[in-house]
Amino acid sequence: QANAIADESGAASLQVRLPQAGTVRYAWQAGEASGDDTLRVIPAWWSLLPPLLAIVLALLLRQVVLALVGGVWLGAWLIAGGDPFTPLLRVVDTYLLDAYADRDHLQIVLFTLLLGGMLGVITRAGGLRAIVRVLGRRVRSDRGVQLSAYLLGLLIFIDDYANTLFVGATMRPLADRYRVSREKLAYLIDSTAAPVANLALIGTWIGFEVSVIADSFKASGIALEPYWAFLLSLPYRFYPIFTLVFIAWLLVWRRDFGAMYRAEVRARTTGKVLADDASPLANYDSAELLPPDHLQGSLWSAVLPILTALGGAVGGLVYTGYYGALAAGDPITLRTVLANANSYISLVWGALLGCVVVWLCVWLTHALNLRESFEAWVSGIRSMVLAVVILGLAWSIGAVCEVLHTAQYLVQALQGTISPAWLPALTTLTAAAISFAIGSSWGTMSLLMPLAVPLAHTLTAGLGAEAQQFYLIATISSVLAGATFGDHCSPISDTTVLSSIFAGSDHIDHVRTQLPYALVVGAVAWLVGDVATAFGLPVWAALGIGIALLGAIVRMVGKPTPKHCLPADAPTEKQTE
Repeated sequence: QANAIADESGAASLQVRLPQAGTVRYAWQAGEASGDDTLRVIPAWWSLLPPLLAIVLALLLRQVVLALVGGVWLGAWLIAGGDPFTPLLRVVDTYLLDAYADRDHLQIVLFTLLLGGMLGVITRAGGLRAIVRVLGRRVRSDRGVQLSAYLLGLLIFIDDYANTLFVGATMRPLADRYRVSREKLAYLIDSTAAPVANLALIGTWIGFEVSVIADSFKASGIALEPYWAFLLSLPYRFYPIFTLVFIAWLLVWRRDFGAMYRAEVRARTTGKVLADDASPLANYDSAELLPPDHLQGSLWSAVLPILTALGGAVGGLVYTGYYGALAAGDPITLRTVLANANSYISLVWGALLGCVVVWLCVWLTHALNLRESFEAWVSGIRSMVLAVVILGLAWSIGAVCEVLHTAQYLVQALQGTISPAWLPALTTLTAAAISFAIGSSWGTMSLLMPLAVPLAHTLTAGLGAEAQQFYLIATISSVLAGATFGDHCSPISDTTVLSSIFAGSDHIDHVRTQLPYALVVGAVAWLVGDVATAFGLPVWAALGIGIALLGAIVRMVGKPTPKHCLPADAPTEKQTE
């Protein structure tokens, strides 16, 4: 059934009522042009099935590649219908191919492979061995290793991808030495990557966040300065703040619980930093990468390439942002430079410069000859192949969800006539659900912000100016924090995958051990933060109560983890030097 309507400009359109499910054949004619086609209609809630299947299969089979293939296949079948074999072909020739053909995605792949090559040369030349030797003089316990990883994660705030690289590459050998489980290291990396980048005043995230806020304000006719709104929203981003506080409490009380506790006990008591059946996404311990026993390595041959990669990425952000702002006609300020920066190409430039510098370092120190350096570089790239496959499949299932309008369905299902007081809390749940399903915090922000901001503006129209601004800022914070929460929990998130890569962890083990911690923090952030502040609790009180509550949970629920003891036959510090 179709009804013709016209908008205010006189343009004609059709409203078509479709059946709940089935195939609809239609014909159209516009002037002398005409045609016909078929349309496949499915129930809207079916759009949730592909990501849910991928998540369930990942947890049951412990094979993330098979799980993601299953999710993409189901999505392809829902889109096209027909026999089950043809959608399997679409997984490869359409969705996976399109994922790698996307320029931004290809830059992330290139960034990952170049970093793998750089780390391969660093490892083969003994650079990581040198880092362990130097840090080992100051870090004297498993808690010291975790504290160092935590502090490094706070310092590398410029970008979440760069954070995972630097912290993983630097702390993984030391964590192995002091028997910190790879699961715990991956959690520390993941929990100081996106949360720190979400809160940082300078970095790759702020330009994107301010831009989606600005676009939403412009569409809604809101006069508030977007950058100022970003700053006002910082205290209300309860999940990123509480995540960083929660890690601090884990270190202070020296406790863990759930699957993470069991992983830590296994690592401390048996020395197995990986479970017996683990399949790490990147293998940095292969014979091709291990340095010979006589090669102690140079500290600068490890630190200088990594710092070059970070510095190159920052320089790329400034360069692309400056010329991007000029091209857009924007005034040259820090905000406009970051808003116009190309973070993807900047990361590629940084990784390439890191590769050049590591080759120069090993040449100057005579650690490796040309053939050995090239073989180590290729071996490092080879260690990233599985990770690149998983990234491609994660992007593919995101594309399937986009075609099926998964995010739009979740928004419409959860959106309704609600009280302004419940808007921040429900926005957080919506953002978390979308981000968990599609595995992208930025994708969630771009989808939800244009819907949440006008909704907050409309629902608070009859309130005073102060109340209007509060609910607007709280809703913006809920979108940004909720997207990070869902992304943090999702096994198909690229940052979750990269954390597993650079920690050398089994991906499913990382998700399984991290999820209880993320859910605990998310629950406290939602109840004490989003709900309580919307009903009148001052934000400073919510932050204080949340910090104290998380400390109490760790103290009462957590169990003391064993301290690391070096075996009797372990070499002394003087011997290792």
